[in-house]
Amino acid sequence: MVKSFAGPDICVRLVRRYIASRSEQKIGVDGWDAVIEDSTEVDKLRSRGVPYKKGQKPKVWVFD
Repeated sequence: MVKSFAGPDICVRLVRRYIASRSEQKIGVDGWDAVIEDSTEVDKLRSRGVPYKKGQKPKVWVFD
């Protein structure tokens, strides 16, 4: 469960951890690549104006 800037908390599946200090360029912030897999979670964001398509499983960034 993560908080979104659009308002509602949503469930995501964490895919890959990114640690800025261990990256090659040493830029950015620590976080996770993630995927919103449940279509009801995508619909929550769509109702708040986020431009996802119906049925889409968007890749998102989750900050630490």
